[in-house]
Amino acid sequence: MQPQKSDLSFPTTLLFALWLLAFASPGYSTQCAESNLPAYPDVVITQVSTQSTPTPHCKVAGRIGPEINFELLLPEEWNGKFVMGGGGGFVGSVQNTAFRKGALQAGYATVGTDTGHSGGPVDAEWALNNQERIVNFGHQAIHRTATTAKALTRAYYGKSARRNYFLGCSRGGGQALMSAQRYPEDFDGIVAGAPAYNWTGLAAQGVQIQQAMFPDPGNLTQALVKPADQEMLAQAILAQCDAVDGISDGILNDPPKCDFKVESLSCAKTNNPDQAMCLPAEKIAAIRRVYDGPSDAQGSLFYGFPFGGENDPAGWTRWLTGGIDDQSQQQIPNLHFGFGNGIMKYMVYHDANWDYSNYEFSGFRSASRPVAATLNATNPDLSSFRARGGKLLIYHGWSDPAITALGTIGYVNQVLAHDPQAARDVRLFMMPGVLHCNGGYGPSHANFLEEIDKWVESNDPPEQIDAFFGNSSDPAEDSRPLCAYPNVANYDGTGNARQSGSFTCGHQK
Repeated sequence: MQPQKSDLSFPTTLLFALWLLAFASPGYSTQCAESNLPAYPDVVITQVSTQSTPTPHCKVAGRIGPEINFELLLPEEWNGKFVMGGGGGFVGSVQNTAFRKGALQAGYATVGTDTGHSGGPVDAEWALNNQERIVNFGHQAIHRTATTAKALTRAYYGKSARRNYFLGCSRGGGQALMSAQRYPEDFDGIVAGAPAYNWTGLAAQGVQIQQAMFPDPGNLTQALVKPADQEMLAQAILAQCDAVDGISDGILNDPPKCDFKVESLSCAKTNNPDQAMCLPAEKIAAIRRVYDGPSDAQGSLFYGFPFGGENDPAGWTRWLTGGIDDQSQQQIPNLHFGFGNGIMKYMVYHDANWDYSNYEFSGFRSASRPVAATLNATNPDLSSFRARGGKLLIYHGWSDPAITALGTIGYVNQVLAHDPQAARDVRLFMMPGVLHCNGGYGPSHANFLEEIDKWVESNDPPEQIDAFFGNSSDPAEDSRPLCAYPNVANYDGTGNARQSGSFTCGHQK
């Protein structure tokens, strides 16, 4: 399978990129002033200013084409490397995950973009009948911003960055995979966290879950599955599977190994009429929709969710169930409601009045195919990226209620099925007990930028990465290893269960 081509006709893009790389260094000066930066075709510099925090740097803000805004940060103490940071949700403002992870303080030149539109992170109205914005959001804005930012970096410092990286999670994780697939020469190393790589799959998943949780779109006060139900479900799962790994810590080390049956909580099965101690059939069916994934008459449309995050307020309540609290003035009951409806209304059907309540998905595959060609980063052929030495590090929280970890595993398995040798250049690290990008009961903090840099520089793929618990008073000691998939962290049975040295990566015992 060949890498996908751009969906819009931008005949000048390649020539523009080549011109930037070839001629973007007209004299070296690190004086932070617009007069010291060259003029590039289709690029407008809107602001150049000296900044002192979080470390002294030059901030360059600009616009590419009509609507792609960016901010490039050039540190006074440059380490000779460049990293682009991804965005989240539907983006809509200049976002830079790498900056939030301390890239600037570490000496990297770093850039972020709004991907060519303005709006809130769960707002997709900007896409209505606007294919150029969809293409910018899908892949083109990241590529054009990276090309422009690397040229400006070269002009500012008088030499090209020695290494070019990308770091993103969620939407940024999808941008990361898209870069490896469509634009394999943009980055030497890519970190893709919890990647939103299949937007039409996410849409089907979100809508079918909302059909179960809020069958009446006119009543969004509280989901069919309520917090007490979620607590019952979570406790039942942990009671059966928490200690499988030898530690009772509220964390499922390898959720697919848990053989819990949701039907065991059924009031009909237990003959218990007290719904405080069991769940009626309609709630069992709604929960099954989460775990089973979306489908139509032809079969599966995308993956379901693994066990985990059911009773965490930042888990199911925030993403899948919840409700509209009149006092909070929120407009959607949960985030999947916003994303699923947004994709369907403004990207698939281009109909602001589209309604999920009676939608049957019989025509979904054909209707979503055009936008899937733009948004979905599902191509398993990474040969062009790998041929030039590119390294791809992927991570995902097992308890992520936003983007199913099973989908990420599925994509990696497709990459390895396409070419088993890709295991030398593509590594996946699963994070037990971790929610979306971070948070949860598991170890969610790791320096993935440092890890990808070490990998690219040494060419030695990482077998394990130490991660730290977010609720620790001493994160330097409170850690656990993340193991290269399919290995898991096995507890030795005697050591401190909150220290990496008490675990060994291997097949689950």
